[in-house]
Amino acid sequence: MANRPRCGGSVGNVSVRELPVCRPSVSILFALDFQERAKAEATALMKNSSATLEALNAAYKNHFSGGKLSEVRKSFQDQNYLEENPAVVAALSDAQDAVAQALSDLRIVHDYVTLLIPKMEDGNNFGVTVQLAALKQIQDSSEELNKVFDEMPKYFSSRAEAVDKLGLKSESESETKKEEVEGDTTKTTTSKEWKSSTGKQRPLRVQAVYAIDIQYYASAQKAFRAAQSAYLANVDFVLKNTTKIEEPKGSSGGTNFSSMY
Repeated sequence: MANRPRCGGSVGNVSVRELPVCRPSVSILFALDFQERAKAEATALMKNSSATLEALNAAYKNHFSGGKLSEVRKSFQDQNYLEENPAVVAALSDAQDAVAQALSDLRIVHDYVTLLIPKMEDGNNFGVTVQLAALKQIQDSSEELNKVFDEMPKYFSSRAEAVDKLGLKSESESETKKEEVEGDTTKTTTSKEWKSSTGKQRPLRVQAVYAIDIQYYASAQKAFRAAQSAYLANVDFVLKNTTKIEEPKGSSGGTNFSSMY
């Protein structure tokens, strides 16, 4: 726990022990605890950043071979991924996980930097400028990741519409009940009807389905890259400027809540 200063000293012949102790308020104590937790979480995150990036890279390679999109499209067609495309679904799922984790980690770093901003004073504010630059970069990265994240779920509705228009071969059964009253007797007649479609697809409808697959396959690829870039840019910035971020006014200047006393 950070040092929590107390009021004391001497007034005339009165010793410090005879003076009332001035303790920080409950809200300040809570803020100090929160600040320490934020720093501990951010420190652990940055320490493990290399392992996080390696895991992201491994997941990326698992889904994306590095071939041209036209080659990926042909692969989808060869495997007849019309009803559903498990490759795209898996890529989007892992990409969503990667982006969500990056957003969560950026929030940790954001809190860590925010709680180190000192009270406003005249002069000697270069360190504060560095802190604000770090927060601006984190905010920009988060906004980009949120846009990417919001875009990915649209794949399912877009593809569902394209598949509906495709007219895949299908069979369905419908049942109709008809009641007839004859005197005191009610007679119920049940009839069943089978319907089937030939599943003859028009070429352009087929291409529309695969075009959506490729579009969102590329979106998943972009999402992975955005998550990797967010880690690289923000962790690198914080590590390069740790001293200025943690001691914006130098080792003897105020840096956090304790500077209020």
